[in-house]
Amino acid sequence: MKILWVTNWYPSAEAPFRSPFIRAQWLAARSAGVDADLLHIDILRGPIVPKIGWSRGPHGEYILRLEWRWWKFIYHNPWVTAWYLSKTYAGPKPDVVHGQVLLPAGLNAAYLAKHWNRVLVHTEHWNLAPDRLRSGFWGFFGRRAMGMAQLVLPVSEHLARDLSSVLPGTPMKVVPNVMDWSRFHYRATPTPPRASKFRVLSVAHLIPLNKHIKITEWTLEALGILQKRHPEVAWQYVHVGGGPRQRELEDLARGIGLSAQWLGNQEPGAWSEVEADVLVHPTLDETFGMVVYEALHRGLPVLASDIPAFSSWLRPPFGLLVAEGPEAFADALEQFWMNPFAVPEDGFDFKRFEAQEVGKQLQKIYADLVPQNGF
Repeated sequence: MKILWVTNWYPSAEAPFRSPFIRAQWLAARSAGVDADLLHIDILRGPIVPKIGWSRGPHGEYILRLEWRWWKFIYHNPWVTAWYLSKTYAGPKPDVVHGQVLLPAGLNAAYLAKHWNRVLVHTEHWNLAPDRLRSGFWGFFGRRAMGMAQLVLPVSEHLARDLSSVLPGTPMKVVPNVMDWSRFHYRATPTPPRASKFRVLSVAHLIPLNKHIKITEWTLEALGILQKRHPEVAWQYVHVGGGPRQRELEDLARGIGLSAQWLGNQEPGAWSEVEADVLVHPTLDETFGMVVYEALHRGLPVLASDIPAFSSWLRPPFGLLVAEGPEAFADALEQFWMNPFAVPEDGFDFKRFEAQEVGKQLQKIYADLVPQNGF
């Protein structure tokens, strides 16, 4: 049985940190014995005359690379790409087409599954997918594509609930993202109450797309508030993750008079060695929250926005839920600074996120959908 994953979100030479969780899930399925190829549709801004080419990736991925000045036209018209794929894809035809993320790869996958008369499975990683499905134009085509899927696999329970509200009756099963714990060794060192030095860590890509989702400004401004409330304390900020917004945030930190360290983009898991008393994660939306789970596995408490991804489980001794705005984060940080807690080593069933477990789930799903004796 051959499976073909279809995705636009995927690491590349230009964007090595783009959506590594999709690659991790795919490799987990292969490690579990699934015969799965992956098709990466990489659409980039380029010259006036479009450049189109096929190549193979380091893990055997099939890569269609399209470079064009008007790349957004292609990106937002996935039927054009799907038609081209149906004519030029040279890999073996699959028994199952497995789309990744609603737009645009989910529509590409649905087209190919229909064209080849194959089983369609869809994994959703995108926190905005339910909203897009409710919209007019994209909602119409998105609901049609999702309706073709024999099974939809959201990566979190709250995303499954949101999708079910838009797609009632659609079969769904939560299959989480793969987490690599090899670098996140438990080493909790409880912060003493009212410590004279307090280190705050934040992990987020500083790209324009995240500006209104990952609100790093709230953490910086919260620390500025705490410097005024408790000037005797050395409040320190460390940020992992780079991007075009870093310079403006550096300026903000300097204007506040805050001691800040900017470590830029790092290999996955490298931030596990960064010393900190707490991870602060201000975000208006989250599909899974990988960085939160990584912090907890390491034994680092988390202060995160009170959003559906965390609202049902993030509480002491694991972390605190925080309302929107810098004042709320300042109050939460002050509360934790005065009464810190340690994350217990056995607090979560982290095993369910391991590659072996996720791979087994995917292998069983494919086997149930496509019996070995064929269609």
